[in-house]
Amino acid sequence: MTYEMDDPGDVTLDAVRRVAWAGEGIRLSAAALTAIGRRRAEFVAFVEAHAGEHLYGITTKHDVAAKTVLDDAARAEFGRVLPPTPPTTGAPLPERVTRAAVLARLTDVLYGTAPLRPETAERLTGLLDGPLPAVAEGGNGDPGDVIALGRLLRPAFEGILEVGEGMALVNGSPVASAVLAEGVLLATQRIPRLERVLALAAVAAELPDAHVDPALGELWGDPHQAGALATFRELLDGGRWERRAYQAPVSFRSAPRVLGGLRRTLAHAEEAAAISLRSASNNPVYVGPDRRPPLGAVLSNGGYHDPLVAPTLDALTHAWADLAQLVNAQLNRLTDGLAALEPEPRTSLFGMTASGWAEQARAAAQPSLVGLGRSGQTDTSTPDVLAWRRTVDAGAALDVLLALLAVAAVHLISRRGDTVPPALAGLATAVVERYPLDTAPLDVGDALAAVREHLSDEV
Repeated sequence: MTYEMDDPGDVTLDAVRRVAWAGEGIRLSAAALTAIGRRRAEFVAFVEAHAGEHLYGITTKHDVAAKTVLDDAARAEFGRVLPPTPPTTGAPLPERVTRAAVLARLTDVLYGTAPLRPETAERLTGLLDGPLPAVAEGGNGDPGDVIALGRLLRPAFEGILEVGEGMALVNGSPVASAVLAEGVLLATQRIPRLERVLALAAVAAELPDAHVDPALGELWGDPHQAGALATFRELLDGGRWERRAYQAPVSFRSAPRVLGGLRRTLAHAEEAAAISLRSASNNPVYVGPDRRPPLGAVLSNGGYHDPLVAPTLDALTHAWADLAQLVNAQLNRLTDGLAALEPEPRTSLFGMTASGWAEQARAAAQPSLVGLGRSGQTDTSTPDVLAWRRTVDAGAALDVLLALLAVAAVHLISRRGDTVPPALAGLATAVVERYPLDTAPLDVGDALAAVREHLSDEV
């Protein structure tokens, strides 16, 4: 399938899901191409009328070379290429992220703030019809995304551009928008997985009904917490197990509220991602005659620094790390009970592994602050890709902990002879199939990986 785009409002989280995750291509509509061509003509007229002025990356070069206005020949020569960008190396970003970056780059094109020629815009969308260049994840110590965008776009555009197109392609924050969208979409997949595994653990912990009473959701006064509590009740409905006569450990009682807080964090993250994806981020931006008559204006600015991305990803990382500690605590309580029921310590030793993963999640939960750049104009850097790496690492650690908790919960439930609620029966069966109850020789690492993979595939 092909995703057709008319205006910046088409750059959405759903578009990221379709283009970056599902692999759809992009086609610009006829109306969009007409508008792009019209804005390009307006931009060229503006540049011709202001050729003797300092227009960053247009009539001048970029960075420290912005002090000197280029003559006609030098301006044309500079305009043919992408501006030089710093090198880096190392493991690449996932192609889902680079595909999302190409999509997000189109926001400025569709606004007209990145005044490309229509053929250049179509060449940009055409990148999604094949494999993209590898873009290193590390070393992005720039203000904005020039390092990543230079590596991503240079092979397709070097030497074929015209005035102003290089900066329009390589400056801005589309990679930042892409990593935020990736973090949000991963979170939307992880939350149902969390809810189901924590509900299984609640059964294993013999959770009293009072801990999920509907009145609690009303008293907490938060629709996100009330919603998480309602989901918990639905997942637990119909199961037959002995409810303890006294309160469960704190980690089990806290779970619905912590999940409710996570839902709120995700709602904020979805809003931030929507804003980020539809924001013009070029430096400079061209605003047309409709905003600045008679010929428009070129505005050098800080659009490349998206202030929503790193703090939002940090909030998700904090949530994953918090939940990793809670899951670790629950696991330790369940394995205490398993130790007396297992013929050999196949699961009762899970706490050692869990402790390591919980600490990895905790270590990832560090603040991603504006970085110190070099001297001169580029005196700060943006930490967006680093913030994304931290949320990926914390989430991956949590996923392993969830697999450990699912195995421990199902084994404890099975050995007691309890009945799993219908909403969780399929998950419980799948867990036992991959990590059996018997004592036959088992590669426990492979079995745990199979459980983790199933939890991801289930969503």
